[in-house]
Amino acid sequence: MRAKLFTSGIPYQYCWRVTATLPSLSFALFIFLQPALPRSLAAQELATQNTEIMQQLQRYETQLENYEFEYGFLDPRLLEPLLSIESLYESLADFEKVKSTQNRRLQVTRTTLGLTHPDTIPMVEALVRTDMRLANWEQVSDHLEHLRTLAVANHGIDSEEAMLAQDRQASWFMTRVYVDDDRERTKNFMKARKIFRDLLITAESKYAEDDLRLVPWLNKRAYSLYLLFAGLNADSSVTTNWIRETAQRDGPARLETSRARGFNSPFAVGGFNQVIPVTEGDEPIGVAYLRQANGFINDIAEIAEANADAEMAAMARLYHGDYAYLQGRSVGRQDYREAKTMLREVGVDEARLDAFFNRPVIIPFPNFFARFSELEAYQRQNVSGQLLAETELSEDSDAWDQPIHLGSFRAWERGLASVPMPTSADGLLALETPIHSIDAKFRVTGSGRVSGVEVLAIEPEDKRARRRAVRAIRKLQFRPALFGSRTRSRAHVELRYQITDESEH
Repeated sequence: MRAKLFTSGIPYQYCWRVTATLPSLSFALFIFLQPALPRSLAAQELATQNTEIMQQLQRYETQLENYEFEYGFLDPRLLEPLLSIESLYESLADFEKVKSTQNRRLQVTRTTLGLTHPDTIPMVEALVRTDMRLANWEQVSDHLEHLRTLAVANHGIDSEEAMLAQDRQASWFMTRVYVDDDRERTKNFMKARKIFRDLLITAESKYAEDDLRLVPWLNKRAYSLYLLFAGLNADSSVTTNWIRETAQRDGPARLETSRARGFNSPFAVGGFNQVIPVTEGDEPIGVAYLRQANGFINDIAEIAEANADAEMAAMARLYHGDYAYLQGRSVGRQDYREAKTMLREVGVDEARLDAFFNRPVIIPFPNFFARFSELEAYQRQNVSGQLLAETELSEDSDAWDQPIHLGSFRAWERGLASVPMPTSADGLLALETPIHSIDAKFRVTGSGRVSGVEVLAIEPEDKRARRRAVRAIRKLQFRPALFGSRTRSRAHVELRYQITDESEH
């Protein structure tokens, strides 16, 4: 039997013209119901699996009751059936029951081995994962504090294990900025900032002043100050709370303009419990925090010099240029030129330098790379993307006119739409949220600003998300492309902009 499909004027589901003998009614019904058969079979299979799981649960719960009667409620022999029960509840996605069982296992283990025994650590980490699934953000914070106390108890208050546990806490508070209630996001960031400050104090007391192990903590402190600065200038409802919390914690002096200090009051009255920083001209709010951040980059440069590491010193000069450029200081360009010269002197060939400096890059980098090859690898990893726009170029066009893709940019949250989301390498805190992905094309000027934003694609389609993405992309700050010793604009630049889809959040 053959069939032809035609579509003129009537719905396609009624448009089959049969050119052979008509099938029997039962066969036609079989054909019609075919798509429903897999769904029906899948539902039956799922019901069978659930029945089997419930039967297994009943057996393990009976075993648990027998053990409790024979050995008591806190005997370690209860751990085996409890673990099996936990696994079965997880397969049913009943995470409240999973959590209850995990708490019971932790209670038995602590009673048997002691409150701070290392074997309790994976159990607390399991509770972190479960409460993240349940969106119990405050309880996740409590578990991470528990893990920090366990690290201190087992390794010492200034141990690297304790420091890493604190770093994990700071990363989580950064995550809570976009998953928690709006009124809590500024407080969560301030908690993270305090942890980074405390971590640097611990590191400086633990290591010698020229110890390379100080470098990541110095950079984390510098980057946290950039995030504070970015929040102060977010041009959204976030900014008001960011300013108020910063002024309460640090005083108003850091928020005043550097050009008119001593002439203007740093604040103007802005209503009940509100203050508005007064700045000079187009100077952003809180530039003093970027200057402080650059002080920590200078510390990294001094460590590089003390260790006779010329390549690391060149990288520090590059980072110094980024923070200076964010302040609107022309010294940033000079830093870039000097960094390029220093890298050339340590043996980096011109082709690699041109490939790196000819591309605009969003600044600053969250991680400090002591080796140029590490930064190249990071750039390659993050700039992979397929060009979407069709660009017509003449045969003799300048190489600078070639379209380039800068990879993806993940925004922190809607109120911080031009601020990169802080990331953590800690898999324990991995959290996936629905996102809008917007592919855009634009021009990066010689000053690192964005113009001419054009949306190429958006998934899922949302007019409001499209408009917000265009506004956010315009505010991104790039290190401009460097042509020889001067900066130069680049057209035909593409980027995938991503932000949490709050309609499903």
